[in-house]
Amino acid sequence: MGVETDEFAAMLRELKERSGRSYGALATRLHVSTSTLHRYCNGAAVPAEYAPVERLARACGARDEELVELHRRWILADAARRREAGAAGTATAQAATAKPEPAPAPQPASAPVPVPANTNAPANAPAEEVEPVRPVDPSVEPRRRTRTRVLLSAVAVAALAALVSVFVLREGGGATDTTTSPTAAAAPTPVSGPAATTPATAPAAAPPDATGSPTAGSPAAASPTSSPSPEENTAPFHVNVLADNWGSPCGQWFLSSRTPSQVAPPPDSAARTGSWAAGQHAVPAGHLRLELTALGKNPTPVVLNDVYVHIVSTQPAPKWNAYTPGAGCGGALVPASFAVDLDSPSPHAVPVAGREGTKKTPVTDFPYRVSDTDPQVIDVDATTLSQDVTWYLELKWNSGLSHGTLRVDDNGRPFRTVGLRGAPGYFYNGKAWAPSPVDG
Repeated sequence: MGVETDEFAAMLRELKERSGRSYGALATRLHVSTSTLHRYCNGAAVPAEYAPVERLARACGARDEELVELHRRWILADAARRREAGAAGTATAQAATAKPEPAPAPQPASAPVPVPANTNAPANAPAEEVEPVRPVDPSVEPRRRTRTRVLLSAVAVAALAALVSVFVLREGGGATDTTTSPTAAAAPTPVSGPAATTPATAPAAAPPDATGSPTAGSPAAASPTSSPSPEENTAPFHVNVLADNWGSPCGQWFLSSRTPSQVAPPPDSAARTGSWAAGQHAVPAGHLRLELTALGKNPTPVVLNDVYVHIVSTQPAPKWNAYTPGAGCGGALVPASFAVDLDSPSPHAVPVAGREGTKKTPVTDFPYRVSDTDPQVIDVDATTLSQDVTWYLELKWNSGLSHGTLRVDDNGRPFRTVGLRGAPGYFYNGKAWAPSPVDG
């Protein structure tokens, strides 16, 4: 357990003790087991998502500045957990590859095979010369096989090196890195990431299911415990994507081809909204709010210079039904730190005011600086009125003499946002889905 985890757990314990509530009471309120809450507060485990941490802090009466500090400590503890998991996986792989391959058993020497005399040959015919059969040296054949095996291994390694040119990071979201460094100047740099994407090879939208509805692929519903790819070390920082970046379900909408009688009731916890939407084959509608958390991998600062918006495809939004997990509360939230109008002919991220808790944050713009102890959170609010848009982001960065771009998407696929204009809206009144005006 590292220092980052200790500091994170210490703050959780402090908030818990100050609240005066027992572990059992808090666990019931947060819909987690008592043992899980114990592990969080003792530093034996770090939550893979920040949502349960924030709910615990709010249940304990944390102030706005404490929520900000707790978020920072969770980011560092989560990064330390991932480093430890990656180091353990590397050690296991090295131990597996270090096991010597048993040498093939030597083959016994073959005795010379006698050649029978030709009894039908004429008496005065000259004797036929037969090349003697030489015994096989048992050390020759294994050496031949060894040389063949080494040659095949070299070919396999070369092929793997040619294929491994794209760095993919999946932590609730994905990132692809294109890096240029001075050490690679002598050899051609392989083109990867968005620079290599063409209309023929661009990621396609999620395929429809049997009902004609697209398969939702929200990063919030994806498992954050997948092992990072071996190419992760090529980028000096990584980005965690939270696609369920809503302070409350108010104003959050999803579009689905299913009728109200076919849609399950919304979850009682905002943390499970992503998995609920995926189960209804629903797509984020009106707004898609993302929280990007950039964290360096070492003390060397990394400068984030800009963020670009890339549109993969645009078409009219489907004529489906709109559902909100909010209980008819309505009302739009304050815009995030960057707003993206997906209906614009040339969408780009515009800096706007945001919020931390109940406090309004000032407008800020690139560049930002990150390191392994100094994370940067970037909120993005992407909107569309009547289109069905697939898109992704690209972060431009530099560190020392190295520079590159980092693609941010939905686990290797583009994000998808659809418009709400003209869609029939529904909210859950506790018993069934009831009509509701769409405010997206």
